[in-house]
Amino acid sequence: MKLQIEIDQLQHKKSEIEQLLEIQKNKLIHHFDPELEAQFWKDRQDRLIKMIVRAIVPAIKIFIIFELISLPLNYLTTAPEHRLHDVGLTMLSYTAGWIALFTTFAMAKRPAWHAYYNQIVAGVICFALTIVQSVLLSMHSLSMTWRGSLIIAFATMFAYLCSGLRPKTTFMSCMCAAIFTCLFLWWDGVHRPIWIISNTLILSNLVGLALAVLAISTERIRFLQSIIIEYDKKIYSFLNEHFIRLSQQDTLTLLGNRRGFEQQLMDEIQYTQTYKKPFSLLFIDVDYFKLYNDCYGHDQGDQALIRVAQTLLRHLDDGDTAIRYGGEEFVVLLKDVQEDQAKVISQHILDDIALQKIEHRQSSIADHLTISIGLTMFNGDHDIGYSDLLKQADQALYHAKSMGRNCYYVWNREQAELNLYSDLTQLERATQVLKKTV
Repeated sequence: MKLQIEIDQLQHKKSEIEQLLEIQKNKLIHHFDPELEAQFWKDRQDRLIKMIVRAIVPAIKIFIIFELISLPLNYLTTAPEHRLHDVGLTMLSYTAGWIALFTTFAMAKRPAWHAYYNQIVAGVICFALTIVQSVLLSMHSLSMTWRGSLIIAFATMFAYLCSGLRPKTTFMSCMCAAIFTCLFLWWDGVHRPIWIISNTLILSNLVGLALAVLAISTERIRFLQSIIIEYDKKIYSFLNEHFIRLSQQDTLTLLGNRRGFEQQLMDEIQYTQTYKKPFSLLFIDVDYFKLYNDCYGHDQGDQALIRVAQTLLRHLDDGDTAIRYGGEEFVVLLKDVQEDQAKVISQHILDDIALQKIEHRQSSIADHLTISIGLTMFNGDHDIGYSDLLKQADQALYHAKSMGRNCYYVWNREQAELNLYSDLTQLERATQVLKKTV
């Protein structure tokens, strides 16, 4: 039930995101609710910050190549009387570009600085663009002014698309840079036609803003699709976990079954050998269950097994395990218990079954349903396997039955060795008798 509720909640959230996705596909600008909107911008900034860190080396190489090509070209195409002035200003603009590049990289590289990333990078954009625009629009050569306007346009669009800032923040930074540039040109006495100023400082800013809005609209679609994929992964994970649980669950009693218990017991053996925290294994069998089925029918027999399973669960702590081993047999794993504690739990289980007085007229030991329990302990002092440990508990169960049933018996190594010796002696005597007879 809990799993179904979780899956239904995920499906509902996924449907809401799918509806948002349809709206986003039909609208260029559509804001999410505040929480999802904040998540989108955080996700976008994180992705672009990672991109900046990865792309720093290629960016440095491209910048160096650009300088190696543009500097000689500027030197050769600039009028001789303006060459020293214009090339010097070009070098100053490149310096501003290097400062912006390395400052942005430093902010992206250090996670502790990410909280101040927006403010610092916005300031860097304003500073770098102010320097670049001021010096490139102060060139004396007309050819240098034209090339400078193209560089300004590319730098502005780069700030919009690759800085990781919101378009509104970038727009404010670029407009502040434009205002500072105009103030510098006025102060320096540089006169440029209004159309050059508007194309370079305002039109490039508007183009960058438009490109950023288009890119973000596409990124919003990608963001919503990624959330849908994550919801699908969670749903499939829950379903897969549910199917695994079903494959390891007994359909009648809803306890575990043997499929997953073997690995669990092997892990517990290894854990006990490492940390010396003992555990107990209880092998439980319903007494005269075949006679019960013959007398009351299989439906009543199933109900009896369910009640036994529920009884076992009532006496388990967190971390303990109960499984239906097969037929009317159950196995209980009690973690981190001493032998005295395991005996008390075993007796409580026996008493609980007796108090329920599940009628069993065919039983030869009581007028109600009873169980027998074989108990074995493991404290990690020797190596043992899954099957050997179950065999010990099964032998203890055999002794409990031989003692009259409706009781528990603790497996004892010395007693087991004594019984083995007795069995071997009897076998040896039988062999000798057979030889004499032959």
